[in-house]
Amino acid sequence: MRLTQKSKYAVRALMELALDERDCPLGVAEIARRQRIPERFLEQIFGELRRANVIESRRGAHGGYRFAMPTEEISVLDVVEILDGEIRPARCSAGGVCYISDAPLCATSKVWDEAREALENVFGRYSIAALAATEREERVAHEAAPAGR
Repeated sequence: MRLTQKSKYAVRALMELALDERDCPLGVAEIARRQRIPERFLEQIFGELRRANVIESRRGAHGGYRFAMPTEEISVLDVVEILDGEIRPARCSAGGVCYISDAPLCATSKVWDEAREALENVFGRYSIAALAATEREERVAHEAAPAGR
């Protein structure tokens, strides 16, 4: 498993969508502009997230995207697994079999399993709602800071 740019962009884009306080869908172009994400790439990412029922889209002049579920229920882990697949630092982690020999799993498999569990715990601990709340606080603090600081 390698954390791809796709997952990183998706988390940032979903956070931006959660930050938008208007009661109408937000367009991909606006999210891409705000987060400096290539728009066409974000369209592909949002297509995958829509198919996974994380977000929903509305067409037309007032179209765009909004969440299909509460942001408190969407974790970074959910997003990563939707876009990048199961977290597996090594092929033998998560109950896999040794691909080097016919022997049972080697002693290093425990290391990879612990690494996987640690990543899952960290990613699972952060919801899109929590990230948006933290980002909102940071933006307010940044705006309140004196110029030149």
